[in-house]
Amino acid sequence: MTRSRAATALALAAAVLAGGCSGVSWTHFRPAGKYAAAGADWVAQRTYRLPPDKPAVTVRLAARGRTETGEKGVTFAALHVRVGIENGGEKGFTLRPDEMRLLDDEGRTVAGAEAYAGRRRTGAITVAGGAKATYELVFDLPAETSLADLGSVRVRWPYACGDAEHTVTTKFVRIEEVYYYRPGYYRPYYYDPWYEPYWYGPWPRHRFGVGYYHGW
Repeated sequence: MTRSRAATALALAAAVLAGGCSGVSWTHFRPAGKYAAAGADWVAQRTYRLPPDKPAVTVRLAARGRTETGEKGVTFAALHVRVGIENGGEKGFTLRPDEMRLLDDEGRTVAGAEAYAGRRRTGAITVAGGAKATYELVFDLPAETSLADLGSVRVRWPYACGDAEHTVTTKFVRIEEVYYYRPGYYRPYYYDPWYEPYWYGPWPRHRFGVGYYHGW
């Protein structure tokens, strides 16, 4: 790493809500396997019902990469993971960011993530029964790692539901280029999952379910 977590905590906290500032670019990812739309900024998300024996908690994960060019042209990269938790059971649901792992295609590992509730940095995450909350996890990437070089990454996240402990690994695949359609307007974002067919050019294009199409 080129700078310590303590030195970057303030900058990363601001980055959670500052996707459009100069010197910052975002790389979109989608979960491998089944996924659904997660809005323009987060593109796609995967939903889990946990724990597997008595599912009472809904967890939704989405990911995107952030690249920042700082002073003197130095570039820093991080993977941001949004975690939405709805606890419909009676037992508390707990995530420990410091025990999470990020693994890339080359087998390199980033140990631990920083967790934010809005702008506030937090430690262990516990959502009580009947409650819901959304957090953002930030994994700092090694200095030699570029988001453009990552075809996919895996996020390993241990959790506890009451006294029972489990581990889930979610794979995210980088999306090279996607476009979100609005009449007369295009931008590199994912489109809504259910949308009426529309015409573009001399041939019809239809939207069926969740997906994306490449720009040209």
